[in-house]
Amino acid sequence: MVTAENVGESEGLNATPIWFGPTDLPLFGWLHLPQEANAGVVLCRPIGLEAVSAQRAYRCLAEKLADKGFVTLQFDYTGTGDSAGDPADVVGIGTWLSDIGAAIDCVRKTGVSRVGLIGLRLGATLAANAAADNDIEALVLWDPCETGHGFLREQRMLAAVIGATPGGDSASEGAVEIPGLLLPKDLAEAIGTLDLDDSASAAARRLLLLTRPDRPSGARILKWLSAQDVEHGDAVGQDQFVDIEPGAAVLPEQVIVDIVSWLSRTLDNAAVPTTVPAQPKSWPLATVAPLTAGRRVIERAVRIGAESLFGIVTEPQDAELTPMSTVVFLNAGVLPHAGPARLWVEMARSWAAQGVRVLRLDLGGLGDSPTRPGRQQDEVYPVEAIEDIIDAVRFIAPADPAGVVLVGLCSGAYHVLEGALLLNSRRAWLINPALPILPSAVTETDTGDSRRQAVRPLNPLARHLLASVRIANLGPAAIPAVAWRAINKLRLYPSPVGALETLAQRGTELLVICGESDAKQSRWAMRHLERSGRCHFEVVRSMDHSLFRFAGRSELMKLLTRQVLEKLVPDFGPPDARASKEGSPTGYG
Repeated sequence: MVTAENVGESEGLNATPIWFGPTDLPLFGWLHLPQEANAGVVLCRPIGLEAVSAQRAYRCLAEKLADKGFVTLQFDYTGTGDSAGDPADVVGIGTWLSDIGAAIDCVRKTGVSRVGLIGLRLGATLAANAAADNDIEALVLWDPCETGHGFLREQRMLAAVIGATPGGDSASEGAVEIPGLLLPKDLAEAIGTLDLDDSASAAARRLLLLTRPDRPSGARILKWLSAQDVEHGDAVGQDQFVDIEPGAAVLPEQVIVDIVSWLSRTLDNAAVPTTVPAQPKSWPLATVAPLTAGRRVIERAVRIGAESLFGIVTEPQDAELTPMSTVVFLNAGVLPHAGPARLWVEMARSWAAQGVRVLRLDLGGLGDSPTRPGRQQDEVYPVEAIEDIIDAVRFIAPADPAGVVLVGLCSGAYHVLEGALLLNSRRAWLINPALPILPSAVTETDTGDSRRQAVRPLNPLARHLLASVRIANLGPAAIPAVAWRAINKLRLYPSPVGALETLAQRGTELLVICGESDAKQSRWAMRHLERSGRCHFEVVRSMDHSLFRFAGRSELMKLLTRQVLEKLVPDFGPPDARASKEGSPTGYG
């Protein structure tokens, strides 16, 4: 069995996924641990979509700091990312400030005495407040939010820009919805009262303040800049880093270089040997959900296959003794294994309490999985993803790969098709798949690769027609349904509709779920498939394409949970019956 104890190194550095902090609500983080270090650094994340945009930058920053000899910990606050709990468990800002304190303690347990904090956006505001209660050697505030009220206002503006404006009754009972996160009333009010505590300038011995050159600084920032011993730099590129959707975020390379250089000068000291911090006996595992339906839910970090793909397995505590149905969640675009607005985490923990094992997987080059040689990081449609899926399914359910339910959104839905075709899957669930059109990332690059089955290779004439006429640019609304069917049959466009038909004919039980806008494009392709009886098409009107809106996420979770309870849980029956069932999987490799 592979656990967090032997997960191995990440991108050539000793980066270990760990749970730490309180045992009832453990925090998840990545610990970069050089053999010798002269200081430690804790990275405080922003929240909401900004946290997703920052993931790659934080990983890059942590690796560069570790390379310079710093113990580095990047982590998720309570109720965010892979940490335990949900926003309802956050008792005001004090919970997140305690999380930062726990992260500082974790770093100090490695043997270093001096610790610095780095915070981005609201993470910087939190870091400034946490510095007042912790002995901090250096503090880096990267484009800090002067007030929590201002942050919430900016997030509502961002929601309008990216089309994630709240819909329905998602903000009932005083809750505040920002892109990618629903804040309970008390937490939203606490964030609204947060400000950039100027006492941190005295609490930290050295301070670097990075402000945006494209925006005027407010009164609090100007006050900080006038203080003695506060060094100042420019946070360039923020408009292309955190002001847009995560998939379009541009890595702020110069800012990362500046931060590493400043900390290297500021925390220069004689190196000391480091050790893995002492943790409770069960630290490679984490109990991430309370006793539900007679089970406690645990999680473990795993590495899979020759490519060392990263994933997190969620399962009941008695999983090794209990065969059960298995689900694998795939990346949606560049979003990591937590899923859109953490939806994969919430569903995984809910379903595990019902007796379903779940693997949240990062495909190669996405999230926390390494990038293959010759490939770029954050490629959404690499052909090698097919091999990644096969490796993951055989890892998690070696006795019954065909019984694993693959689940994916958008690009992940396309990868579900490829995986289900090769595995002869009995069930596959697709959310907002690209029907009938596929992105140019697939149609213009390697559609001729024999490893792809969902997209058939084009003959030279069809490839020329596609390049000159640009069928994809016309949009499905501009072409009648009968014409799309003819285009598909004549192989004039590499639509994945044929893959759905093939799966239905093989007997795969397909569930296709679309929001209203996606349904307008897909409906023509789904009508005749529904007649086969092996494909069910569901429209969730409150659901936007990327699942940034809480109302849509909530309805989707209810719909899929009904499928789990009706289709997957009964497969193994009560515990006594499961133990005697022949041919059932007994665990994972």
